[in-house]
Amino acid sequence: MVRDETKDHKTRRLICKYISSHPGVSLIHIRNIFDLNYSTLKYHLKYLERTRKITSKKVGRNRCFYIDNGFKTDEIPIQSAVINSLNANQQRILTLIQSNPGITKREINQHIRLNRKTLNYSLNKLIEKKLIWKVKGKETAGAPAETGYEYITPEKLHYEILNQLLIKLLENEIDEKTFHIIKKKMEAMEIDDIKI
Repeated sequence: MVRDETKDHKTRRLICKYISSHPGVSLIHIRNIFDLNYSTLKYHLKYLERTRKITSKKVGRNRCFYIDNGFKTDEIPIQSAVINSLNANQQRILTLIQSNPGITKREINQHIRLNRKTLNYSLNKLIEKKLIWKVKGKETAGAPAETGYEYITPEKLHYEILNQLLIKLLENEIDEKTFHIIKKKMEAMEIDDIKI
């Protein structure tokens, strides 16, 4: 049987795009997202590594994937090690939150059937590891907004820090000069320099 190269290219492009937005993602995580069988996924990942589009690093028992941008594998960000230390339930919940920003606990439970204790434990672990944070959830007719959850990206963290600085300025907790100095330093930082 001849392999459909056009489809392969599309699949590989999607895999690269996903790895780019989720550096350090594990093989199991990619497999769950793309719903590919193990051998097909391994074929694509090996091809992408061979052509230097991606690179990988063994972290614990997991192989983690990154876009190949010339870093040595020991210089790769720490966040991937944190993601790969998650158990299966935590990884499933994190994937769901990444795909559905602002998703509530009730909605998570509709997708991933877990008992209340396990779900609360998993969400608290993800918050503790600074992978997600609580946000005001979606309001429903006549009911107060439930708490939602959102994946923390460097961009969101940057925005949140600036918001908190502005609040401190408005509440006179910091002076205007300090605000502008910090803001200027943050604007000079590359988003990639922000460590989560």
